[in-house]
Amino acid sequence: MFATLSIPATPFLLRHSVTKRNLLFDLGIRKDYNNLPPVAATFANANFQPIDVAQDVVDSLAKGDLKPSDITDVFLSHIHWDHVGNPALFPYSTFVIGEDAVPLLEKGFPHDVNSPYASDLLPLARTVLIRTSSPDWKPVGPFPRALDYYGDDSLYVVDAGGHMPGHINVLLRTSPDGGWMYLGGDTCYDWRILTGELAAAEHFNPHTGTMFCIHAEKKAAEEHIVRVRSLLDNPRVRVALTHNGTWFEENKDGPMFWPAAFARL
Repeated sequence: MFATLSIPATPFLLRHSVTKRNLLFDLGIRKDYNNLPPVAATFANANFQPIDVAQDVVDSLAKGDLKPSDITDVFLSHIHWDHVGNPALFPYSTFVIGEDAVPLLEKGFPHDVNSPYASDLLPLARTVLIRTSSPDWKPVGPFPRALDYYGDDSLYVVDAGGHMPGHINVLLRTSPDGGWMYLGGDTCYDWRILTGELAAAEHFNPHTGTMFCIHAEKKAAEEHIVRVRSLLDNPRVRVALTHNGTWFEENKDGPMFWPAAFARL
């Protein structure tokens, strides 16, 4: 007997206090997910039903009177189907992705009918690549590679290798005296993995009867998890994961969801 695990796909809305830019970290799941590349749609339907997208990221923004045209930047932690939403709904936004994801898109569907990634996912003219070989990477906290995106110490893009090519996280300053928030994307799908209660190891898929690992490079992913875990010891850093089902059920529609906001630490 297997229990059903609720796995939300949570986008995060950020606002730069100086420029007033509205940013999104991930877009969640698109309502018309059956229009994903066939391989991705088949995977979603085979492994994640029921999929509830009664409210997508556009609906969530509307609760606080924001429209897609109000979003200046969309940071995609990576290009898996449950994080990219439908970028076409954001025709004026700049998209930010890790450079290593680009080959997967260039060779994507329909060029390769077996690819789960759409080759036209992102508008090239409005996409900024976080260059793997950039000289601007520097150590920040426990992370050996972080990039000061705006050059004002407000938001760092963190190289979060291991999950899949191009996987990035975001470390953002939430107060001038040392409050921070860390957005971990798919660093892990269960909070207990981050705390060490569960191992970030292979998992059993009851649908196929086989073992699998959600990370492309297991060792690198485990090393990154250890770094993120160290943030939990700092009371001035809040860590959030895209797929934290327990947190989502406890807080949905509460004071941490737009149009409300996370309290500063």
